[in-house]
Amino acid sequence: MTQQAGATAVAHTNIALIKYWGKADPVLNLPTTSSLSLTLKEYYTKTQVEEADVDSLLINELPQDAKRVHEFLNILREEVQDFPPLRVISTNKVPISAGLASSASSFAALTAAVAKFNNWQLSLEDLSRLARRGSGSATRSFFPDFAIWEKGHDDTSSYATHFDTPDMPIALVVCKISGLVKKVSSTEGMRRAQTSPNYAAWVEESARQLVDMEDALKKADIKRVGDIAEANSLGMHNLNLTAKDQRFTYFNAQTMQILDEVKALRQAGYTAYATMDAGPNVKIITTLNEANAIKESLAKRFLKIQFDIATPGPGISYE
Repeated sequence: MTQQAGATAVAHTNIALIKYWGKADPVLNLPTTSSLSLTLKEYYTKTQVEEADVDSLLINELPQDAKRVHEFLNILREEVQDFPPLRVISTNKVPISAGLASSASSFAALTAAVAKFNNWQLSLEDLSRLARRGSGSATRSFFPDFAIWEKGHDDTSSYATHFDTPDMPIALVVCKISGLVKKVSSTEGMRRAQTSPNYAAWVEESARQLVDMEDALKKADIKRVGDIAEANSLGMHNLNLTAKDQRFTYFNAQTMQILDEVKALRQAGYTAYATMDAGPNVKIITTLNEANAIKESLAKRFLKIQFDIATPGPGISYE
């Protein structure tokens, strides 16, 4: 196939409401559980690829170590078709390595841009499967609104699909407690978490929660969505605290303070439920009508924390 001179794709981050936290196969990035996420409009990665002498990477105009990208591009060369070295130029509108899914949007955008560059005619599900090899969560960033990543049992059966739901006024209040690179990477965190004596029980519970979440979404029941998501997230973080091999936590003092505030907001009658990924930042699941009030209430109490409102976002796009 003839390559284009260059190609650009845009992918948005996603926040898992039912978490991916553990690998059944670390090489293929096969997860131990299926997961479900919400794509976010406000956070995204735009990635351009163009032919070069060697694989290289720029993020927000700064040169980066291209080792992970080079290894991923080689996987695409082996899996689909060989292609020349690429210069990868990314603009990231999300903090990196802070639990806000920057790797999800980054590898989804990169996969889509490479496919366009090479004129590959692939379905979103095929792109999702390929992106999984770079970042598991990237599987879900190809789809608008809600997506399910089926864990599958091998390389060909583990990919994401769009999960169709009725329109619902769901929103997130994103509490940016820290934009610093986390001390324990997601990959290392998952490895440690899988040593917890509670891990097998969490996997079983997560499967039940996924079924309940699908039902709640189909009924557009945001309070039930939030309740299930919060329970799933807290269960995930409990694994980190109970890991036999180097237990740890992504939480800091402000994380705990925000979690206490979420409880207080709920007791005051607000729709407010917390979910956290691999980082200290808290995302509060609420309604569009209540998001501003929650944001303003928290901003008055926590002057050093940035609060944003995130809404359901689009799937992959091209420029």
